[in-house]
This record gives sequence, C-alpha cells and structure tokens, in this order.
Amino acid sequence: MFRFERVAVTGAAGLIGGAVSRKLSGLGVEVIPIDLPDVDVAEPRVADVLDAARPQAVLHAAAHPGGKSLAEPIDDVRVNALGSMRVFEWCARANVPVIYTSSSAVYGDQPAGGIREDAPVKPGTVYAGAKIACEHWLNILGHGYGLPWTVLRLFATYGAGHKPNTFQGILNVMLTQLLSGDRVVVKGSLERERDLLYVDDAAAAIVKAFERDAARGQIINVGTGIGVTIRQIIEAICHELGRPLSGVSIVEEAGTVGDSRNSVADISRARLVLGFEPAFMLADGLRTLLRERAPHY
Repeated sequence: MFRFERVAVTGAAGLIGGAVSRKLSGLGVEVIPIDLPDVDVAEPRVADVLDAARPQAVLHAAAHPGGKSLAEPIDDVRVNALGSMRVFEWCARANVPVIYTSSSAVYGDQPAGGIREDAPVKPGTVYAGAKIACEHWLNILGHGYGLPWTVLRLFATYGAGHKPNTFQGILNVMLTQLLSGDRVVVKGSLERERDLLYVDDAAAAIVKAFERDAARGQIINVGTGIGVTIRQIIEAICHELGRPLSGVSIVEEAGTVGDSRNSVADISRARLVLGFEPAFMLADGLRTLLRERAPHY
C-alpha cells in the first residue's frame, strides 16, 4: 500500500507530471493536479489551492521549458524560481514532503563518462541556473523548517506527453522533424552524447522516492547510465519508422548557449537509495512512444 493517500502534482498535464499522476492513481492515490495556467505556481494563490487540497506530499514538476529560457529569461525565472519557492515555502510551513524534479542541465560541460551527483555544477542556461538555486533553497528550508525534500536530477526524458515541437527534449525535437519531412536541423554536433530516459522509468523513480525515507535530503541522478549520440538518436528513429537514413538530409548548425557535449548519468546512487533500475532502453522506449505518437507507422 502506498504510504500517502493524497499527493499534489504540479505540472500534472506535462510529460513527467502526467506519467507520475497516472502511476499514483493506479496505486489508489488521490492525485491533486496543479497546472499552469489554471493554477499558476508563481501566483500567491497557489498556497490557497494547496491549503484547500491538504496533500500529504507534493511532486513539483511544473517548469518553464529549458529550450525557451534564453529567449524568455524573465518567464523562466518567474516560473522556475519564484513559482518553485511558493511551492517549497508552503511545503516547509506545512511540513509536507516535496520531491523536486531538477535536471541534468545543472552539470553543464563535463568530461565523458557517467556524471556523479558530486560533480561540480556548471549551469550554462537560465533554466539550469534556476534549477540549481531551487536545490540550494530546499537545503536551506530543510535546515530552517525541517522540510523533508528530495531532488531528482532527471536526464533527457522523453515520451508521448511531449507535444511535437523543436525546443523541448532532444528526442522530441528530432522526432518532430522526422515525422514532418526528410530534413533534420541539428543545433550542435551530431557527436554530442545524451542519456535518454523514458518517462515511465522517470515516473517509477519518483514513486520510489516518495516511498523511501532514505531519499530524504538527497540529490539523486535518474537516467539509464547509457549514452547515445545525436547521430544515433536520428538513426534509431529512422530505423523504427522504417525509413532509410540515406533519405534524410541532416543539417548541422551552431549549437545553443549552454548545451553540453556529454550528459550521461552515473546512477549508482539511484540504484542504492531508490532500488531503481531502468526498464526501457532506447529501442523499447522509442517503440512505445511511436505506438502512441505515430500509430500509422
């Protein structure tokens, strides 16, 4: 039996929040969705909504997308910093455990190989900077109020909950272009390496984090521990679509600010603390995604 009866999920309509909401509902948990724009986490009334709902735990997954943070820095800070602090403050005053979905973006440029949680953070985007600030704030509120918190640094998460676009999620960006034509624009090197995490695995790790007391006060990577290049992502999508790679025009453009070359997780801590093991490798996750996103293929 799940330890909490009522859990509030910010960003419940998004990729990660939606997957967690479905998983919790399946466990018999009452999920309280808190979403932009219906309930803007950056507005003071989010505290009133939480007061009325009286959740026993909170997942804070709502965020302004990282791919828009340079073009919309004020919106990014408003949602990802101020909005997060409104949620954190309510949790601290109510003594309600909170799980925060941070990001692998906080690491910035790192040497090749698995990145451990104690690696120096080098945020290269407004989005990553806000994520790091939130991690520090949780630690401070933990000391000041006794707030029970867990930070999960999710690596490049993908799944059907991503709306087709060219600014959010590297696999989503490539897939969106390949489903609409034979030309793919890649911003940055094709040899950049990413750790692709299927959303159901992300949700499984989050649910485990709610259940494990050992996760309190911890920063934990969630990924697969396996790196794939952007070139390999395009190849894998073409393979699953049954399309020859030779028929695709790949255009390399200048990279975006803060986009790292190597981003692969060391998931030793997730295995130890959460008992987490990814169930979806790239081919499995991509196949599942395409069944939902492009069933005609």
